[in-house]
Formats: sequence, C-alpha cells, structure tokens
Amino acid sequence: MTVVKRHRCGLLSHRAISAVAKNAAIGGLLIVGIGCQQGPVAPAHKPTSTASAKASALSACPSTAAPGGPQVLLHDLPAPDDLAFDNDGRLLFSDNKAGTVSALRADGSVERIAGGMSAPEGIVVQADGHILVAEQGRNRVVAIDPGTHAVSPWRAFLNRTGRDGIDGIGPVLPDRDASGNLLPTGGDVIVPDSPNGVVWRVSADGKTATQIASGMDRPVGAALGASGRILVADEGGALWALEPARLRFATLPAPDDVLVSRAGHVFVNTLGDNAIHELDPRGHQLSVISGIQQPQGIALDGADNLYYTEFTTGRIFRVVRTFALDSPTVSRTAGGTFVVCPVIRRARAFNRSLALSTGSSLATSILGLVQPGTDSSGALEVQTLEPTITIGISAIGDGDNLGLSQIVHLTP
Repeated sequence: MTVVKRHRCGLLSHRAISAVAKNAAIGGLLIVGIGCQQGPVAPAHKPTSTASAKASALSACPSTAAPGGPQVLLHDLPAPDDLAFDNDGRLLFSDNKAGTVSALRADGSVERIAGGMSAPEGIVVQADGHILVAEQGRNRVVAIDPGTHAVSPWRAFLNRTGRDGIDGIGPVLPDRDASGNLLPTGGDVIVPDSPNGVVWRVSADGKTATQIASGMDRPVGAALGASGRILVADEGGALWALEPARLRFATLPAPDDVLVSRAGHVFVNTLGDNAIHELDPRGHQLSVISGIQQPQGIALDGADNLYYTEFTTGRIFRVVRTFALDSPTVSRTAGGTFVVCPVIRRARAFNRSLALSTGSSLATSILGLVQPGTDSSGALEVQTLEPTITIGISAIGDGDNLGLSQIVHLTP
C-alpha cells in the first residue's frame, strides 16, 4: 500500500459488499473455466447422441452487444481493493478497512468468505482452492479454507522498516512445463515483500521461502509472463521482468498490480495517473483506461475480460473485451425436456466464432444443439434428471483458449 493508499484510507471506510448485479444486470457473470464438470449423477437411461433430428427444430437464441465501456458490477462499497477469481469462477475481492474477503456470486449477490483480518490486500487461489490473502496490517499471508472459511497463518514476514506491510501476492507457479514435465517449483507462490524491496518464491505450504529478486523500491504485485518470466509491479515507478536477472520491462507511474492475458498482453494498474495500461509482450503501450479513481485491483476472467476496483468511489467494474455470459433462459417442453437459451454478449470488435458445449451422462441426454453465430447465442435441448447442467462457450481459433462456462439451473 502506497502513501497514496494511506491518504485514501484515512478518508474512506471499506467495502461493505452489497447490491451488485441488481444494478448492473450481469446475471450469470461469474463463470468458471471450460474444464468445469458436473458432479456425480445417479444412473438412469442411456444418453442419446449429441446430434439428433431434433436439432433442426431448435432455433438459435438471440445475442446482445456488450456495453461499450466499463460496466458497474458493485457500488456503494466503502473501499474495494484487490481482485481474483476462485476455482469456482466467483470474483473474490478484499476489503482493506473492514478486514474481509468476499465473493460475487453468479446471481449478483455477495457472500462474505472471511473476516477479522488486518488490512487484507492481495489475493491468489491455489489449485486445491485455498485462498491466500496478504494481510498488510500484520505483514503476513493467511490462508482461507475453501470449505470451512477458517483463516489460518500461512507465512509471516519480517518488517523493521516502519513502512506499510506486504501488499500484493501471486502468482501460483504451474505444476508442469510446456512438454508436460513436472516442475520442482510447481505450486510455489511468488510473494513481493513490499517493505523490504525483495521478492520471494514460497512453497505451497508456506514453510520454505527462497529470495529471487532484490533492490526494488516497493514491489507490490506479480504475474507470470511469457516464457515463464515473472513480472513485478514496483510502486517506485517500474515494471520489472525477472529472467531470472532483474530487467526493467516498463516505466510507469506507481504501478500497483500486474496481470498477463492469454494473448500475452500485460495489464498494469497505476496509482500515479489513476489508469490501467495495456502493454504488448515487449512493453509497448497498446491502450489505456484513464480517469479511474484509484484502481487498486485488477483481474481477468477466462475470456480475458477486465475487472477493476475504483477504491475512492467504492465500485467494481467490468470491461467486456471479447464476450461475456448473462443468465440463460430455460423453458420446459411438453415432452419433459429442457430448452436452454444462452445469452452471449459480444464486444463490438470481437467477431470470432464461438462453440457451445455441454456434457452428457447416464442421467443427461443431449437431444439438440445449435451453435452460436456472430449474431446469435446458439441453443441446447436436453433431457435430464439433474437439477443443473454446465454449459461452456469457447472461442475458436488463435490458440488463446478463451472460454467461459456457466451452471444452468433447470428447475426453480
């Protein structure tokens, strides 16, 4: 947290996490990766083929253009800070003053995950679902159990500088390399030690820390970039690349966090000019969103849509850069089947083909499937004993693996 943050914290209370999509109409916003699967199902009839004569009876459902600019998802929050998506696709956000971490659900409601923390900041989610949070007030990282929501110490850091404690956290390093080989650092977490100007690689259990960089002013965020290099946001005015030697990637006014998209673009929120900068893989600026009142947190979903907090006004925004999903519509036919209409919102400049998919099981048969078009959302007819199914929408081509999935409730 910078001097700017301390000034702001003196003026504002923290985000009380309340009304969301009620005011933003985001419905099915919170999404999970395409790999999400349904839970176990009870044996029933055998599934029919995914392509049947009934497919011709289906009509593609309409789509709607996404908003052209930032869309407010949450407002009237005392002081929203950092963002991350959990393994269920929910948007997590920390509340620096209230001492809480909360989740934005798919229906637009907010669930408090944990409280009682001292100035929680950065968030990262491990493969097993544990949520790691940088607790700035106690200069440590805590772990939140995904089932019980219990908060426990993960690793404490020494701070004799008199400066604000640890700020950002992440990323979790991948388990395997591009060839599928296990990596010895798999599951390790990158932790910028903000007051001491160094960066640590910490084992997944928090017990072992290895220093991997030093000599920074105030490192506050980190991301995994191209070719496995680590990018570090330094509030002293630099974005560093660890290759593994420390090299200046870009010069920016008070960077606070950094993310890398599936296309390799780098996003940095900067407190010095109240903006979010988009850079190419070489550090050249591509675009900038300006006029944000203290963008403390940023996140990217599975389709590379951008989410950010506006600390001063207590709001969380989304910018649809590719496509997003709203709540689908479901109708029951006379034959006891269900017709599902996805609602896809495309960014105006996004014209790639999309694919609709879902899984069948002993209890779920797919009777008809119509793929989305450039101006439609596709359609799906299923027969099932299950109360929900999971649908996925993925972009075709370019190799960037853009995809969102959504749990569809078939019965009230």
